[in-house]
Amino acid sequence: MAIKSAGGSIVSKIAEVLVEPAIKQFRYMFCFNNFVQEFNEQKMSLALALYRLQDAVDVAKRNTEEIEIDVNKWLEDAKNEIEGVNRLENEKGKNGKYFTWCPNWMRQFKLSKALEKKTETLRKLEDNSKKFPKVSHKAPLQDIEFLPSEGLTPSESSKEAFEQIMKALEDDNVNMIGLYGMGGVGKTTLMKEVCRSAKESQLFDEVLMATLSQNPNVIDIQDRMADSLDRDPIW
Repeated sequence: MAIKSAGGSIVSKIAEVLVEPAIKQFRYMFCFNNFVQEFNEQKMSLALALYRLQDAVDVAKRNTEEIEIDVNKWLEDAKNEIEGVNRLENEKGKNGKYFTWCPNWMRQFKLSKALEKKTETLRKLEDNSKKFPKVSHKAPLQDIEFLPSEGLTPSESSKEAFEQIMKALEDDNVNMIGLYGMGGVGKTTLMKEVCRSAKESQLFDEVLMATLSQNPNVIDIQDRMADSLDRDPIW
């Protein structure tokens, strides 16, 4: 009985090794439409994952956050894969024109295998999009490039604005100063000179400079300032 059982087990194993691959090969020829459907569904699923992640990235950029390197890499790979399916789409379309009447079995066999392989690639790529703990991180405050005063040729209005700002900074009753003007007139350069002068004159212990987006996240900016000062936020 033991010998018979062992023999049956061997025969069963041989049948499994030989039959299952054969069935799979037949599926490539006779189940073409199934491979097409799986491919189309997976392509759409990846496109939706790409849209969701890109939307999250756009929100992070508007908040002046830096996008994680692996997220940018995934977005690039996903876009390349989606663009790269065009050739396969064309082949799939050509095959469908005569599939019902006179299919080219060898061509259909190869195309089914290609569709299966591409579907698996797209599926793995979509799965990877779910593994990111976050898409971005807070960008460090930009370094202030202090320019030497002798290298500047400020206008009379800039000199006047500079003097007014420095005077206001020395006034304990002033807690906010506004500087406005047309684009390109040198507001940023002037502010960097104010920062340089305030730091050199030891008017303040620390001087920080932050660039704000159109819709700034105040809490985020405060967090980054606290990080730059190696302190915990107090809010």
